[in-house]
Amino acid sequence: MKIFIIRLLLSISCIATIYSCDDYLEEVNPNEISADTFFQNLDESNAILTGVYGSMLNSWIVSAREEAWRSDMAYPGIRDGNIDNRALNFYQHVILEDNEFINDRWNALYQVIWRANQLIEGLNGMDSSLQSDQRWTEQMGQARFFRGLAHFYLHSLYNQGRIVIRDAAPSTSEEFSKPLSTSDEVMAFFRADLVYAYENLPASFAEKTRATAGTAATILGTSYLYSASDNPADYQTAKTYFADVINNGAYGYSLVQDASIMFTDAGDFNSESIFEINYTVAQQLEDDNFDEESFFTRNARYSAPRESGGSNANQQFTAASWLIYAYATEPLNLSDARNSVFDRGTNTIRPRKVSLRSSAMIAMVNDEDTEYYLAPSAPNAVDFGSNQRKYGYFKKYTNHTIVANENNTGDISWKSGKNVIINRLADVYLMYAECLLMGDGNVQGAIDLINPIRQRWALQLLDANSDLIDGTAYSVQSLMDHLMFVERPLELSVEGVSIRTIDLRRWGVGSSRFSDLATRSYYLTDYEYYNDENDALESRNNSFVREGISPDPSGDPQIVQEYTGAAQFYTDGYLVLPTSETLNNTSVSSSN
Repeated sequence: MKIFIIRLLLSISCIATIYSCDDYLEEVNPNEISADTFFQNLDESNAILTGVYGSMLNSWIVSAREEAWRSDMAYPGIRDGNIDNRALNFYQHVILEDNEFINDRWNALYQVIWRANQLIEGLNGMDSSLQSDQRWTEQMGQARFFRGLAHFYLHSLYNQGRIVIRDAAPSTSEEFSKPLSTSDEVMAFFRADLVYAYENLPASFAEKTRATAGTAATILGTSYLYSASDNPADYQTAKTYFADVINNGAYGYSLVQDASIMFTDAGDFNSESIFEINYTVAQQLEDDNFDEESFFTRNARYSAPRESGGSNANQQFTAASWLIYAYATEPLNLSDARNSVFDRGTNTIRPRKVSLRSSAMIAMVNDEDTEYYLAPSAPNAVDFGSNQRKYGYFKKYTNHTIVANENNTGDISWKSGKNVIINRLADVYLMYAECLLMGDGNVQGAIDLINPIRQRWALQLLDANSDLIDGTAYSVQSLMDHLMFVERPLELSVEGVSIRTIDLRRWGVGSSRFSDLATRSYYLTDYEYYNDENDALESRNNSFVREGISPDPSGDPQIVQEYTGAAQFYTDGYLVLPTSETLNNTSVSSSN
């Protein structure tokens, strides 16, 4: 499947040119072939559609590292070390309009819109015989899906949703200069595009890289969930779309039961994947590390351990202390056979050290039951403690199941072909559960959607009459707390497009969350593990995260307090309008 989209992208690389504002506003691009001369048949327009998909390769759209810092998921650099100022700005929520990241991300999303508009205009210019072809409808559905999707992301990320609606590709400065629209106007616009896609796209394509009606339904449902805090009736609309995604067998979605393939190459485009960005290191490795049209990503470099090809301290995102501790203490269902494992040191059967979910999501020192970078376990592969002072590495963007070092995938660790999952079914289950809980007050219905996910990971199931904390019956609020601070962050950590940052904002808990985390204390102890190479027990010093105040700070050091800056500076979780727009668009100013 990777080869299919690679060939298509290569075939249109000479015509699907990226333009800066100056490029496409100030001069005619001699390489551009206009829609009226190019779109003579649906094969040619399909090549331009592939260019729209290609624009999604831009890593700034997901911005996994920066959004990890901006949420409550990750810590930048090493503890007790200097934090790079750029990383510190995200971590403390002090991001100004001239920040390179928010400009690059804004431009990347409008590039998707610009290409989609080119395709829409070209398709609309075709004669009636072509417009009656099913392929025309499918191409138009995908073009409008991506135009709607990019507007949805911009609306969710920037300026309280007040952004510029671009329903046509501007060809002059005058056409480029458009005022901001209200949040409601933007929602109406992108939902119209997404509804068109939902109603006109098939349930599936032979090419799994393509957006389908199920993809459109997922984004539509998500958009209504995001607005339900202001309009509770939107919970009901969101439920309709989520129920379709879960129950419509034509889509072919189902929760993956083989936990070992989650977030691995073996799990590319699995039954749980709804929308996935396709990367590879099989083509164009000569491209620059920061070429956003390349087929590789930098995510592995930013999230792998240094011993395994990861970057230096100031460039990385590693798990926050609270998250490491939460993963390490997830309650297992001990009656599930998957939680009984063979101990290589004692040659006996014992319970797993950490949950299957934990093992799939992050690497930490006490996971002795999962291979990591081809080593028998995480502590066999990584120091974690004294030297690194990084206690949890995210796995979702790394190649830890196929190589011993990230340099072995794309010559250097800057270049990874690991796919990036944007939307998957587990998220839809949890969003549907939230709708039942907050829209209907249906505690049992919400639990019935959460438990299949927990069952997949062999976790202790939720019981409406006995919660996991004190054994009392779940209320709407206590189950919502579990959803907000346990289920969603542990299932969806550093995943998708800003999922966690948006969740904290739409729930109205961002400020209180960071204030709470800023008061929590964690410390480190040594961890004794079985070293397979030496056939002996050895210790990883100061590597195991414990909650509370250290009883022996000289021997078991306290971890530096986290999120104190975010507790002070967090506002509403939105990014401000970037200077790339306010300086070039005369109808918009930085005061808007």
